[in-house]
Amino acid sequence: MKKIVLIFSILFGLFTVSGCNEKDEEVAGKLFLGNTGYPFASNETYHAVVPIEWTGESPVIITSVELIKRDKKPINYEEDGIKYDVFGADPSKKTGVWGESDIGDLKNLDDSEIDREGKIALKLTLGDVKEDPERRVKINFINDGEESEKIVVWKTLEMLTTDKN
Repeated sequence: MKKIVLIFSILFGLFTVSGCNEKDEEVAGKLFLGNTGYPFASNETYHAVVPIEWTGESPVIITSVELIKRDKKPINYEEDGIKYDVFGADPSKKTGVWGESDIGDLKNLDDSEIDREGKIALKLTLGDVKEDPERRVKINFINDGEESEKIVVWKTLEMLTTDKN
């Protein structure tokens, strides 16, 4: 009898743990960043205003955005020629690349809520940048009280270059 109780206890524990893991693995929604193109030059600073879309049912609160490589190492100026800051942007701001004097007011990214659609602005200071299909965007956010992270493939970042072809 003790063996049967022990077996049922172990099975119950395994089912409970695997059920929790499945729930935590996937957040119900995806994040997408709109693409923009521009002939970027070395030793210049740009502001790229891009749309961000969330496909989930309830809004998300963006807590951080980081540019990374596929291996999750951060992108940096010394190795990649990219220095950046990320801001929230007015949803009515036109998508595209803006100069320092034309960007207007930027807001702190922390606690930016995205309910289906929004905009973010990336301040990019560029050195010698080559195209790199390994570059990604890591977005941390809160959805329904749960902290989550998504790695987003963004063609604009992959194809970013200061080469003049």
